[in-house]
Amino acid sequence: MLCCAHMRALLGVCLVISAAILAAGCDSKATASDPAAGAVKPEQKSREYESCGATLHCADNLRCFDQQCRRTARSAVGDYYAAAGAAARAKGEIEPAIAAYAQALGQYAAEKLEVPPDIDCAYGATLAAGRAKRENAELGARVLHRCVLAVPTGSSLRIQAMGSLALLGESGLDPLTLGGGKLADTYLTKAPQKPSSDKLTVSASASPATASKSYALVSAKLVDPELKAPLVACWDAYNAASKKDTLSVTLPIKVGYTASEYEDESGSWYTKLGAASSSLAGPEAAADTCVRGVVEPALKTLKFIDGFDTKVTITIR
Repeated sequence: MLCCAHMRALLGVCLVISAAILAAGCDSKATASDPAAGAVKPEQKSREYESCGATLHCADNLRCFDQQCRRTARSAVGDYYAAAGAAARAKGEIEPAIAAYAQALGQYAAEKLEVPPDIDCAYGATLAAGRAKRENAELGARVLHRCVLAVPTGSSLRIQAMGSLALLGESGLDPLTLGGGKLADTYLTKAPQKPSSDKLTVSASASPATASKSYALVSAKLVDPELKAPLVACWDAYNAASKKDTLSVTLPIKVGYTASEYEDESGSWYTKLGAASSSLAGPEAAADTCVRGVVEPALKTLKFIDGFDTKVTITIR
């Protein structure tokens, strides 16, 4: 058996050996700033909208939220207007949505803050949804291009922006204007794509609404396939002159009965188209005249049952 003195000596030797092993396993030159210690080099840090595990993985002035680097320099009022724009667009109210997003950009400018790319992306998509107006389409292309240049290549924001830009192809967007790393002067440099006539639809609606059986005959006649060709011809002329894809013409229509002066003769039904609005001019006035020329003779072929007096809006889109 070992005596106590020998055991104490042996324990001392073991402690010395253990200390030496630990010292050999550590790098005395390692510091908290070394990559080996868990730090991230500046060039390796994530940009805005790129993934992150913690804020230290994000570039300067960004913080990690929901595993994505986001800026903290935002305008509460500007973000409110952007949220209002998103809500309006969800309800299909495109023009109010566009106005709300424009207010958001104005608020950011007033606070001297850079507009976040997510607002630009949403604003551009809303403008693209209102592309029936050429000024919306042109501005939408610019805002969406700004969005594309600001967000990471693989981000969902970029994918969505490209989808909205693709819609603007029918408005005359030249995809070559999206090349390079800067904004173009003009984006809609090509002729707008003309919708195929077989895809056009004709609809009719009355205001005020009427339960008249005679109106039901009129409504059915206006959307009859035999009238589509002449109505599409009106649309063709209007589209060429205005560059708009939707033609709407409102016609005041009255159907009534005139009694005969003689007891042994029956009376007769008549139709009357009200005068066109005096405010119409240019392509709208020409379209009104064209549609009236199609509708008036068609109404004379119908046999009416009762009378009505309403305004019928014929829409070709």
